Amino acid sequence: MTSTLFLSPHPDDLVYSAFSALVEQSGAGTAVIFFNVSRFTKHGLLPKYFVTTMRTLEERIILTHLRIKSSFLWMEDSSSRTDPIDRQNIVTKLNRLRGTFRYIFCPLGISGHPDHLAVRSIAIDYWRLKCAGKPTLCFYEDLPYAAKVKEIEVEVESCVSELSRSCDNLSICYEPMSIDQLKRKVVFSRLYLTQNDQSKLLKKHAQAIGKKCGQAYAERYVCSEEPE
Repeated sequence: MTSTLFLSPHPDDLVYSAFSALVEQSGAGTAVIFFNVSRFTKHGLLPKYFVTTMRTLEERIILTHLRIKSSFLWMEDSSSRTDPIDRQNIVTKLNRLRGTFRYIFCPLGISGHPDHLAVRSIAIDYWRLKCAGKPTLCFYEDLPYAAKVKEIEVEVESCVSELSRSCDNLSICYEPMSIDQLKRKVVFSRLYLTQNDQSKLLKKHAQAIGKKCGQAYAERYVCSEEPE
């Protein structure tokens, strides 16, 4: 059975950045969240155990409601990490995933966040080596970071240029969102109670991307081939 693999640096990244894909793949998707061990909250850095428990619970509840399976790697994010990222450990865990994937989603790397770049790099290696480049590899815009970049088109072009060295035939794809779908995205984004409310930025960015494809709202992806 073919399915979709969503790779997420932190809890909330997929809902912020790839909500349309989550909805489309409802019931047929698996999300792997890399760095759910954290101290970061909207109230500042708090005890690791409390924050990790809350962030993991938030993500599990939301993805379950969206009918997306969730798997957590229990690795420390940049707010609490002291040792280098153990790439081999991550690759080993990904290689244990069962099933054939038609799509793999991962961060585009906008803003250069180290956790996002690490997941992007590992996703490309997994796609090329383990999956032999067969699934469609889709890079989602890193929100809310993308909504804060003044020259976002330049940033996207730079990311695409960099990724073209390891991924052939990349194209920019737009996924229109209805008003109801955007409202759902905003509602779910606000359920991450440990984090700042990003709803205004998410709506603003969805409007800006929608204008590029003649729609009221949309999300943008960079894909290794045109999704069907």
